Amino acid sequence: MAPQDCQGNSNARERPLYQSRAVWIGRYGCAGLYRRNKLGYDGLGRPGKDERRRPLREQKVVEKLQQALTNMQAYYEDLLGSLQDGLVVVDRELRVTSLNPAAEELLGISATMAHGKPLASLLGDSSPLIALVDRAFETGRAHAEHEASVVTSLGKVSVSAIASLLADQGGEARGGVLLIRDVTRIRELEDQVRRAERLTALGTLVTGIAHEIRNPLMGVRGAAQLIEAESSFPPSLKEYTDIIIREVDRLNSLLEGMLAFAQPSPPRVVECNVNQILEELLALEEPVLIRRDITVRRIYDPQVPLIAADPDQIRQVFLNLIRNGAEAMEGGGALTLETGYERRSPRCFGLSVAVVRVIDQGPGLSLEVRQHLFDPFFTTKPKGTGLGLALCHRIVGDHRGTMEINDAEEGGCAVTILLPLATQ
Repeated sequence: MAPQDCQGNSNARERPLYQSRAVWIGRYGCAGLYRRNKLGYDGLGRPGKDERRRPLREQKVVEKLQQALTNMQAYYEDLLGSLQDGLVVVDRELRVTSLNPAAEELLGISATMAHGKPLASLLGDSSPLIALVDRAFETGRAHAEHEASVVTSLGKVSVSAIASLLADQGGEARGGVLLIRDVTRIRELEDQVRRAERLTALGTLVTGIAHEIRNPLMGVRGAAQLIEAESSFPPSLKEYTDIIIREVDRLNSLLEGMLAFAQPSPPRVVECNVNQILEELLALEEPVLIRRDITVRRIYDPQVPLIAADPDQIRQVFLNLIRNGAEAMEGGGALTLETGYERRSPRCFGLSVAVVRVIDQGPGLSLEVRQHLFDPFFTTKPKGTGLGLALCHRIVGDHRGTMEINDAEEGGCAVTILLPLATQ
């Protein structure tokens, strides 16, 4: 159709855009031109400023959304990372999709290595926590397990756990969450409380019995010595009086140990150097160690700080451990004494401690034996009284320290003593 002018003449020539703008104003007025510009075009048919700025505004909106998403992701990562309990996320097939740092430490595996692995490979096929997660999927609600054991690469750990579900927008379960709390230390403290209660009751009984037995024993010993002093005493019977005196002395030594255990004296705390105490004890025991063909390896930290302890009681502890280590190596071997220190040790209630390790090369101890080593009168020695380690454990506890017995890396037994530093 041919272009027309303002009067509708069909023979008008086609006008340029600037003339079309005049026609637009003439036909629709300024309001029409404003409406046209609101649609994003100027009077010359070009995109307006709003239209040209739209991609820039959209880009800024996308950048803000991306930043908000990044901030939210960092927030939730910090939230999960701050949890003291282990958190394991699994899919419907019980394959691990995520671990928080506490779970990494508890299970002894990184989140990257655990991703995609079956949950059973982390907890063990027979772990009750696998059945706990299965029950959560079957019933559609959370379930708790207050006492369970998990066998990991770091050993056996006592835990409590809660299994719950992750649901999508439709309410369908798309995964599960297993929250695991390490209660090993709590169980150890409960055992210590029960042991302390038993020892208190035992101490009261031992105190009464020891005094009643000790006096007659001294009478028996004195009578045997008087018989030997008689001029008419036949020399052929001296062997028997010697046995009487020797056995009385042995029983008296046992009673003294029982009394020391039942009525411990409070420690007189002063600043001590553990390296110096160990050297003094080694000088005392050197003849015995040489006779047993035992060499001593010293791995001392010269910078270990002073401890707050009763030197006499701590000497008693270390001397007992050195003698036990020597007796465990009947055919000779190497006895290692190692010192160091830890700041805010989680093994000793967050205190800064000196660490002393006594390591032998003996046959070692079974798990069952280790569980009873600190019980009074429990011993693996033919002539042992069963009070040595129990008394050591009590002395260390009175100093707010801890005592651990584990297998040594090269065989044998490793006893670790942690004692608080004088300056925390």
